[in-house]
Amino acid sequence: KTWTIHPKDIDFRYKIEEATDIAMKYTKTDKRLENLKRKSKLILNERHHIPLDEEYDKEKLSAVIDCISNQIDREYVNATLAIEKDGTFKRLPSKEGKKVQKDELQKEIDELIQNKNITDLNIPVKTTLPTLNSDDVQSVNSILGQFSTAFNNHTSRGSNIHTAGESSGDIILMPQEIYSYNKATGPRVLSKGYKYAPVIIGGKYRNGEGGGVCQVSTTIYNAALLAGLEIVEVHNHTYISHYVSGGRDATVAYGYYDLKFKNPYSHPIYIKNIVGDGAITTKIYGCKDDIKRIYVRTEYEYKKQKIIVKTYRVYLDQNNQKIKEELISTNKYDQK
Repeated sequence: KTWTIHPKDIDFRYKIEEATDIAMKYTKTDKRLENLKRKSKLILNERHHIPLDEEYDKEKLSAVIDCISNQIDREYVNATLAIEKDGTFKRLPSKEGKKVQKDELQKEIDELIQNKNITDLNIPVKTTLPTLNSDDVQSVNSILGQFSTAFNNHTSRGSNIHTAGESSGDIILMPQEIYSYNKATGPRVLSKGYKYAPVIIGGKYRNGEGGGVCQVSTTIYNAALLAGLEIVEVHNHTYISHYVSGGRDATVAYGYYDLKFKNPYSHPIYIKNIVGDGAITTKIYGCKDDIKRIYVRTEYEYKKQKIIVKTYRVYLDQNNQKIKEELISTNKYDQK
């Protein structure tokens, strides 16, 4: 496509009157001898160059460039990925963006005008790349880890699990990006659909906003462990939870305790929560090349009124032989 900038569009004009005035005064200086010299040169056909300057409205030129840019510029579009409850993948491709380099274009037009070289020029356009491209989305094709916990669906606590499960899943995590449960859900308050349900405050069970959301964070945490993700932050409850064994829980309190983990792989991952009738399952999808053989083991130690549980993640090779083992956390619980 081509665009034409007409002189009237930018109030362009050559300063003909000014140049004519200079020409008329060329042999009419206040020095007679100089005037004679100049007349003699002209009689002998020696030319004298008088510059023909131009002027135009730079603000109007800028407005014309803006108009052209509006017809060319387009934002990039990230690829999208959605995974249905049945595991069906839905992908839409990414699109590159375009952005006119307006300062550069204005400079080039200025130079053409100043050099009186009115000709065509190519509009400088920069390609903007999506942050999530089609190849990234295509690489998400396998389950890296999954975990499920059960709950009573017909309670306010069950309702909170549904609400938190919806807001903390369907998230793409890019390589080296950190997932934050608190960031994903935001404050778990009544205005966001949460209800009062039992929570542990000061070592005692009380009703509080969003009671039960720790079961969601716990389910996600265990899926992250089995997917081989790097655990950045995790905290245990005061007491061992009824829905998961000791050392496998992840308590959260907005503004205080969070669950965070990092994607250590060179491909993106996708976090999917499936909240059904009485169970929540977290599936973490990624590239099949990143699948690891992992199991989690715990060690219990009883001391007076405390239960100390150490949580280890064990990596296996294709023959189920241990490759390495890492201590994930040391958890201290009160005995009931």
